Amino acid sequence: MLEVLRIYTDSPLRNFTYLVREPNSKKTLSIDPYDPDQISQVLENKSWSLDYILNTHEHNDHTCGNDGLVSKYKAKVLAHPAGLGKIPHASHSLEEGEKILESPDGNSYLKVIYTPGHTFAHVCLLQIENGSPYAVFTGDTIFNSGVGNCTRGGDPKTLYGTVLKEFQNLPGNVRLYPGHDYLKNNLKFSLSIDPKNEEAAKALSKAEGMKEDQEFWTTNFSEERTFNPFFLIFDPKENLVSGIRNKMQNQSLASDPQTLFIALRSLRDKW
Repeated sequence: MLEVLRIYTDSPLRNFTYLVREPNSKKTLSIDPYDPDQISQVLENKSWSLDYILNTHEHNDHTCGNDGLVSKYKAKVLAHPAGLGKIPHASHSLEEGEKILESPDGNSYLKVIYTPGHTFAHVCLLQIENGSPYAVFTGDTIFNSGVGNCTRGGDPKTLYGTVLKEFQNLPGNVRLYPGHDYLKNNLKFSLSIDPKNEEAAKALSKAEGMKEDQEFWTTNFSEERTFNPFFLIFDPKENLVSGIRNKMQNQSLASDPQTLFIALRSLRDKW
């Protein structure tokens, strides 16, 4: 089974960096490296080297560790084809469905999925264990109780299509590893739209009971589908629909999932 370490960067945007290691080959990958010194310290404490860097997309807060890590470890940088030339040191163009860190028996690997929307050079990584999805590294596509914005090179309609195609039908036990810790803020937004969502209120209470910047709740998709409004729109309750209409000041707003998704993203941009 792949070993995953999550590093909280304490950055202004509350970034997460991930280290993933295949125990047989001892190959190690850094996903969205932020602080090269912090990452190097973790690697040294584990007596690991670094073979690969994968940037989920081209934004600087997901690539700013590349320079330092490539200089120190000569790591190979992997990216979406459209990220080449935008991402520092990116040299390997990822194909959709490509397997990374595959174990010798083929039972464990990371599968590349193209996930446009936040940007058009975005990939996510689906962790497969024994033939089944186990976790997904989502960069800025899916957050706890939210999704990424589309204001810096993206498109909300495209993001909706990605969420529908790649994430809506993932098994509920799949773990979510997002690119940022926005859980509490996103839950507060969710409750501002739908204050009667008891699951969102419970989730916020749980999140607020955790040690600030030290403890992080790894949600799964079953949990997300009870309080993440960007998933709730696929089978929307009346409270959510009316909350979106009230906030949009548009009582005739259609209640189909795509319209609600785009309206929610617009509301979150201004919140």
